[in-house]
Amino acid sequence: MMRILRRDLARVVAACVLTAVVGCSPIPEFGEAPITDVYDVGVDAAGRGDYMVAIEAFKRITNQWPLDDLADDALVGLADAYREVGDYALAEAEYLRLMVDYSRSPLVADAEYKLGLVYLAQSRPSALDQAITHDAIDQFNRFLARYPDSDLADDARRHIVELRGRLAEKQMSSAELYMTLGNPSAARVYYEAVVADYSDTPVAAKALLGIVRSYLASGDTAGATEALGRLEESHPGSGEAAEAAAEIAAAEVRPEG
Repeated sequence: MMRILRRDLARVVAACVLTAVVGCSPIPEFGEAPITDVYDVGVDAAGRGDYMVAIEAFKRITNQWPLDDLADDALVGLADAYREVGDYALAEAEYLRLMVDYSRSPLVADAEYKLGLVYLAQSRPSALDQAITHDAIDQFNRFLARYPDSDLADDARRHIVELRGRLAEKQMSSAELYMTLGNPSAARVYYEAVVADYSDTPVAAKALLGIVRSYLASGDTAGATEALGRLEESHPGSGEAAEAAAEIAAAEVRPEG
């Protein structure tokens, strides 16, 4: 998060006057306002969701005062504002700029994490190309490798599980397609891949249920029972385990022919 410096009364008054002049103008005119007042306008604008004003304020600082103590704060504020308005290319560029040009800034860790958020926001549904999903996972992993004790580490791990679940769903869609086409053996290959590669995601239980069903579709109750054992061991008490057990029981009492 941006560092908010203590302001004396004169600075607050000056910032309020400047904000009133700027208003919601897409291109603020800051005149000869000092950096502290311009920064305050950016922070205030971002706080009320007026990101275009925030962008102009923070750009003014990064362009005019790149060596000031507030420059890295402003750069993060600029990147954050771009991310909020969905301009992910510019947000990415500004986070990377901070990491390179202000590599000793205490805000680099935040920038590393937020860069992952930029990629996360662009991750597409599982049926579509997942290249950006891989980028997001890689970025969160880099963040965790560099800042394992960060307050944001748990959030990064949660995002990774979410993103990996999206990749697992893509594999699952291939498996389900083969089941629909009446090829349970081919479907089982994809289900097994999900279990092997994405065991840390909730989709793994669905994949094991799919394996049970693929065996049942082939008339192999022994294989289905073995798969049920794996499901019960890795996901005890799950709804998928209960479904699998019920379906196997129904298959065993179903009359042949």
